[in-house]
Amino acid sequence: MNDLRQVGELYNSICDAIEEKNKAIASALKNRQGTKSLREEKKRLKEQLKSFVDSLTPEQYQAYKDYKKIRRQIKVSKFQKQCDKIEKKVFKKLNPAYIYMIPAGIGAVFFTLLPCIFMIVGSFFKLDLVNLSKSEFRDIWNYQMIFTRDKEFLRSIGNTVIFAILTVFLLMIVTTLMSAWLSRNTKIHNFAQTLIFTPHISSMVSVAILWTLMLDPVGIVNQVLALFGIEDPNWLMDTRTSLISVALVTVWKSIGYYCLIIIAGLQSLPKDVYEAAKLDKASKAVIFRKITLPLLAPTLSFVFIMKFINSFKSFAAIDVMTQGGPQGSSMVLGYWIYNEGRVKFNYGFSMAGAVIMTIMVASFVLLSQYLMKRNSQTDKPSKRKLKQTQIRGKDNER
Repeated sequence: MNDLRQVGELYNSICDAIEEKNKAIASALKNRQGTKSLREEKKRLKEQLKSFVDSLTPEQYQAYKDYKKIRRQIKVSKFQKQCDKIEKKVFKKLNPAYIYMIPAGIGAVFFTLLPCIFMIVGSFFKLDLVNLSKSEFRDIWNYQMIFTRDKEFLRSIGNTVIFAILTVFLLMIVTTLMSAWLSRNTKIHNFAQTLIFTPHISSMVSVAILWTLMLDPVGIVNQVLALFGIEDPNWLMDTRTSLISVALVTVWKSIGYYCLIIIAGLQSLPKDVYEAAKLDKASKAVIFRKITLPLLAPTLSFVFIMKFINSFKSFAAIDVMTQGGPQGSSMVLGYWIYNEGRVKFNYGFSMAGAVIMTIMVASFVLLSQYLMKRNSQTDKPSKRKLKQTQIRGKDNER
């Protein structure tokens, strides 16, 4: 036992001497002094430690490993204490929330802000991404060309606005009505929520392939319509129906996600308001129109803005189902940007189109927020009426 204790004492003394030499070397370097003799002494101590380890018996070597492990754990605990002290000093001077935001901030800078700046700058150049030094500055020439010479670009703007209006308003109506029914907490309604949410889990590419087969001239949709005397509409190859078909597929996939958001909003509404309305013998239609929709306005505005932004970014469904055709009837701005950049390699036009799309989305979002704030201010009297109705209902209960 004493031999094993001596092994630990000798090992610790050599290690302490090596650490002292490291400190001496660091201070000598800081003071710009010679470190040759100190390094030689350190080397000698390491050789002494090596020869000491080689001379140990198996039992002594096991004790040496245990002491080495303990010493490493002591170093780790000292390092953790130093880190804790530094952390306390930092958190005293800086809000911890800013530190936790650093990973998200790095992602936003490198994957959002810098690409956005590159897009704006690149829209004024004839870009050569293989050799950027060969790029030519063209001022606003890219913008002039896409607005005056490219008829497909102008058509894609119109298609994008139509696509956004179709998908947003159709989704708002369908999801609001479905959510009002699905918000009940029963087994049937919970099962229906699962079924409706399932398409959102699937990728847009797989959904688009499925609907391409279903909307084929000999697909299941036309087979069902043939039972009612409607013969062979060519949904995806007809200029009148191609954009509408893609819009319906996009809405079908998105219904589940936005339904859950609206259901969460419905379940957070105060129940006493509904109880007061029932005491006043208000019909379900009146309750839905006068109480549910005004109270649900913040949730609906969030759904409206998110779906509006996503409708402008629509790409996968167009690429799989129509590729912008036929005759550009389903060419939206997002697919036009891809076609100009990745197919035609005209990155200047593509970035100019992306800037235009960003301005359009920002303008529509700001306008919608302004209108919703204006409506919320006009709805304040109706909210006062709701409170009066609620108080009157409580008085009737008494």
